[in-house]
Amino acid sequence: MSTNNQYHLLVSGSAPELWPTETFFAILWVNDSYALEIPKRYPFSGKWGEILSTQLLLDDDYPMPIKLDMVWLSIVEQRFYSIEAALPTLKMEEYWQQTDPNTSESLFSHIVIGMAPYGQAAVWLRGHKKSTLISWLTGEETKVTMRQFMPSNPKVTLDEYCKYYINNDARVKENLVANGLPDEELFNQLMAQYCYRVVPLFEVWDEDKEQWKKHEPDDSDIPMFDYVEMSCTDGTFDKLHDDYLISHHTSGTPERMNLFWHVKKSDWMMYVWFDAQVLSPMLKRFYGAHRDTRVDLLVHCDPERRHYEVALFRYGMQQPHLLPEECYQVIVFKNQFEHYRSANYAQPGGAWVW
Repeated sequence: MSTNNQYHLLVSGSAPELWPTETFFAILWVNDSYALEIPKRYPFSGKWGEILSTQLLLDDDYPMPIKLDMVWLSIVEQRFYSIEAALPTLKMEEYWQQTDPNTSESLFSHIVIGMAPYGQAAVWLRGHKKSTLISWLTGEETKVTMRQFMPSNPKVTLDEYCKYYINNDARVKENLVANGLPDEELFNQLMAQYCYRVVPLFEVWDEDKEQWKKHEPDDSDIPMFDYVEMSCTDGTFDKLHDDYLISHHTSGTPERMNLFWHVKKSDWMMYVWFDAQVLSPMLKRFYGAHRDTRVDLLVHCDPERRHYEVALFRYGMQQPHLLPEECYQVIVFKNQFEHYRSANYAQPGGAWVW
């Protein structure tokens, strides 16, 4: 269902960097007679959910799309997939009408279409400060001849075409040789949605009793929380600095979290990288069949004693479920100087820059 509203929007394609794709055609229908084309890229390969191709628009505005119509090639699989699906247009309009409180402009600038292995496709709304997952869809394998796909060079085989791109990207080739095709349920797991909120807890770590305790009321050096930023395995991120992430919301598995606070005039920054291969199955077990259960992602911080922990908690539990150390890496800065890093920290230099 569509309305008569018009929006200044851009469209883009996206694909995971280890599993590149290429479109045969990809369009977003805005009505029965007009569509926006998703610009090509040779191939699509990058961070999942990123804007990887963008068409240049004039000053024209468009209705919110009502349907996705796309055929694409999964290069590592050497398979074509097709999808034709209605879009939740009214829901997309509601999101698009949300504004940045600092600029009064829409939070979003792009509709991004993600193409994953096994015919799976995502639809996001994305801006500079936030992206939101709109739909997670599954297409069907389809037949496309190379004469149709490459009319300028119909003699090239599908195998030759795909291996050309695989051999020209060392990361894709190394991953394919070492690990083969991804598990068919991998992206369903990474795109799974859970209800949780981030709860920063600035407390005191009692090393003798191995437990957390609250600051004394007269402690003048109690850290004061400022804001949190997060990106998730479902291709979304939030840098809006409002109360969304510290309120219960539905989102994918945490992938990266940036926590900011201050102690008097000192500024503190904590950067956390989660290992999705460890955390995703853990969340699946923790939530069970009830992904809408309200869960707290507790972030315990004692910067003075350089002790940090992350745990999961839900109503009815006697004790939080402490995440194992191999589940995440941490680095902390005080006034832009490194103050702490976890023993397993292995991120490249400057990785904390978003």
